[in-house]
Order: sequence, then C-alpha cells, then structure tokens
Amino acid sequence: MDNISKNRYEYCVFLSPQAVNILYDHANRAGRTDQLTSLLNSTRVVAIGPATLARLTDHQVDVKLVPKAHSSVGLVEMFSKMANVSRKKIIIPRSEASDDFIQKALSDIEIDVDEFFLYTVQTSSVTTTWKEFISLLQQKKIDAIVFTSASNVRSFFEIMEKLLPDVPSMLKPVRALIAIGPMTHRELKRMGIRSLESNEHTVKGTFELAKAILTN
Repeated sequence: MDNISKNRYEYCVFLSPQAVNILYDHANRAGRTDQLTSLLNSTRVVAIGPATLARLTDHQVDVKLVPKAHSSVGLVEMFSKMANVSRKKIIIPRSEASDDFIQKALSDIEIDVDEFFLYTVQTSSVTTTWKEFISLLQQKKIDAIVFTSASNVRSFFEIMEKLLPDVPSMLKPVRALIAIGPMTHRELKRMGIRSLESNEHTVKGTFELAKAILTN
C-alpha cells in the first residue's frame, strides 16, 4: 500500500485469485481493507482472467482491463497494442514462484514494472491421496488431467517422481492432458509431455476441452 501511495502507479496487475486473497488477508489483519480498496481504485486495475476479476469485484475493486486471452501472453499482447504505455508504471503483486516472462516482456516495450512478491508455492508432501492417484493411474482409470499453472506442473512432477520411475510413460494412456494456458503448456513440453491447450484459458475452458475429447 505504501508503494502504491508513493510511486503513483498507473496500473496494478493481478495474475491470479490467490494474489487477491492473500493481499486482502494481509490488509484485513492490519485493519486496512478499505484503504487497500481505495488505493487500488486510484490505479487502473487489470485482472488476468474472469476468476481474478470476480475476486477483485467481491472486494469492490473497479477492474478496468481484462486481456482477451486470459494468460501471461495475452496480458503482454494487450499492453503491447495500447497507445502511450511507454514509461508507464505498473505494480504486480504476485507469487515468487512465477517466472519472469511478464516482467521481461513489458520491460521490452519500455513499461516500468515493479513486482511485489506476496507469497511462494510449496510442493505438498506425499500423502495417501497421492498414492491413491498413482494406483488409479497404474490401473488406467484416469481419463483426463488438467494442469492449471507452470508451478502446478513442477510440483506434480516433483511428487510423482518420488513414487514412479518413469512419469511420462505412465501418463501416455491418459486421453486428455490439458494445459490451461501457454506457459503451462510450455512447462509440460519441457517435462517431455505432449498436452493440449484450451482456447479459453480458464478452468471452465479446460473442462470443456476435456469433455470434448472424452466425448469423441
């Protein structure tokens, strides 16, 4: 909040509902939720997609922009097509686990980007739920798996590799391996997994794609 007050950012960009939740959790503990909403509304707030938009709207934040493609790539494309954004200042409250694609891409079009790391992502320990998942996978009883972020992919493989010798081979019988967006798709490719990317970069979009694949 102090950064927003002092630096006069033109835009505040939210990349996930989690970032909104955590920021407001902090503000609530400090008794400053109304102040936070007021400060955010003094900027042009950008939500990466409908779920993030809904969470911000719940807090009476007036969201000015949502990219047509609900992904990091879509966000960069939106800003690159806007007039008079050179030297504008943007703050992005986000996860420390996210990559630097947005920061680099926006800097390349001469936008001043400040990233404010609110939280990080920790991989779950191996639980009985994961062991049950492995059992279903081995029995070829899983038809679709949806990956919702690049960090989701990394954590998935970190856990799976503790339990299975060859994860890519075990995933081959799964009919629908779906990435929510281009960055998730790229991370799966890096792991040696062929996936499909939903046209609509939302959980709903991935579900509709899975349904179409399984129906056919």
